[in-house]
Amino acid sequence: MRNWYLLLFTLLLAGCSLATKVPPVANAGPDVTIYIGQPMLLDGSLSYDPDRGRIVNYDWQIVGTPEGREERRGEMLVEGNQEPVWTSPWIAREVDLGQWIIRLQATDDEGDIATDDVVVTIVQ
Repeated sequence: MRNWYLLLFTLLLAGCSLATKVPPVANAGPDVTIYIGQPMLLDGSLSYDPDRGRIVNYDWQIVGTPEGREERRGEMLVEGNQEPVWTSPWIAREVDLGQWIIRLQATDDEGDIATDDVVVTIVQ
């Protein structure tokens, strides 16, 4: 009889741990270098939801800029995108030289959010 209670207790604990809500994992991809005149390709396709849900939104925001381009900090590049890969219509120009930090915010189907940053370096 004692073994039966132990088995029931173990199953209850296992069920509780399976029901635990787990936030997604955001992956903005590796840091990249692009040249003046090139568009910026952002790839969050390695993001996933460990509790078997799915990522429903990929939002990309500028959170760091080179000196002299601070007015762009906080700018949303794309919001509510349902695809993990996005190519910016913005073409890098000479005034954009330097390192940009772009933040991916991945939202899963339960509304949980995770973030990850990618550094985009623009060179001549």
